[in-house]
Amino acid sequence: MAQVPGDMFSRTGFRLGRAAVAATCAGSLAMPAVVRASEPEGPEPTTVETSEELNSQAQQHALKAVDHFNKGAYVDAEEEFRRVAFFAPNWRPLHFNLAVLAEAQGKLGTAVSEYQAFRPHGSPDEQQLVDQRLDELGRRRDRIVRTYRRQIGVGASLLTLGLGSLAGGVTSFVVYRKRKNEYDEAQAMMLPAEKPNTGLIVGGYWLTLVGVLLAGASAGLLVQAVKSKRKLDSITLGKTRLQWAGGAAVQLHF
Repeated sequence: MAQVPGDMFSRTGFRLGRAAVAATCAGSLAMPAVVRASEPEGPEPTTVETSEELNSQAQQHALKAVDHFNKGAYVDAEEEFRRVAFFAPNWRPLHFNLAVLAEAQGKLGTAVSEYQAFRPHGSPDEQQLVDQRLDELGRRRDRIVRTYRRQIGVGASLLTLGLGSLAGGVTSFVVYRKRKNEYDEAQAMMLPAEKPNTGLIVGGYWLTLVGVLLAGASAGLLVQAVKSKRKLDSITLGKTRLQWAGGAAVQLHF
């Protein structure tokens, strides 16, 4: 196998790093991703000396990552950048790329910690961009919190009203049925009795219908509240695969 000069990888890695950062900078500003807020789950900011160089293995994975990024396959791109981190953990653009990909997938905690890890090694323009992203992520988190609280409050209120309406409808049917039975027994015994009011049936149907509609609306709001809570908790599993492990067991890989 022919030997490739080391400086070639150095120059290529430098160009790739700049290209990746440029692409992800543009992507981060245009990305309308919903952010999921939580405590940072990525690496803490570091002052370790970084490098623009990539070895051959890291370069291959970086090229694949950029290709996936350009195609919008953010989970695959993140996987490739994680492989780059294994072969070249001090590559300067690494944390910025991981931050943008985390933001694209809605993982706010990871995005924040990756931006913070990159910031000490960025140029003044890059640091300004990082500060902008951190500010935007913070404001998105506040919006998600407000939405979550509103959905919980309105959903719980509608659910209470819906259940009350359903209970009223069932009660109307039960009362009508009881009076109808008493009326039928009196008629059979040739005794005078008041005929049950059919308004109980009409009222029961309307109460039941309103209860179902309110319960359905509350269920929709509560489902949205669960989704908002997941955003706050940064619950994003990404691409998963099931692998048979023998017997009835399976292993879940992320």
